[in-house]
Amino acid sequence: PRYQFSTVGLGSTQNNATVAKSALDEIKIVPNPYLAYSVYETSQNSRHVKVTNLPNTCTISIYSLDGQLIKVINRAIGLNQATNLPIETTSGTDVNSVNVENSVSWDLTNTAGVPIASGIYLFHISAPGIGEKTLKWFGAVRPADTSNF
Repeated sequence: PRYQFSTVGLGSTQNNATVAKSALDEIKIVPNPYLAYSVYETSQNSRHVKVTNLPNTCTISIYSLDGQLIKVINRAIGLNQATNLPIETTSGTDVNSVNVENSVSWDLTNTAGVPIASGIYLFHISAPGIGEKTLKWFGAVRPADTSNF
């Protein structure tokens, strides 16, 4: 053979704390800034942004600039006992659904289900055993469309 190659040493590694901690730098909130629209929205009245590149287990706490807690989103990937496939156990979703994404969607509401106001918000992502990351996000939220009611 004229050419040779090897994949030795190129496989994925597990339990590498240094790599896991550096992967926290890849976490993003999209779109940022949110200017009254995102491609994740499915209707005129829906509002969604995503937090991407998340570790399997983490807690996302969303705060206003004055330090008020807006919402907490818990994310944990487990295994479905019947199929041995990863399942999503994010707050508010069906535990039996299979998730292959590394992101979580936020509907721009607080814990009471009330839509948030436009402004700057802080996202604190805490991943047990890996570390923490804080991100800033700006959202200009459009007023509710009441013409269809």
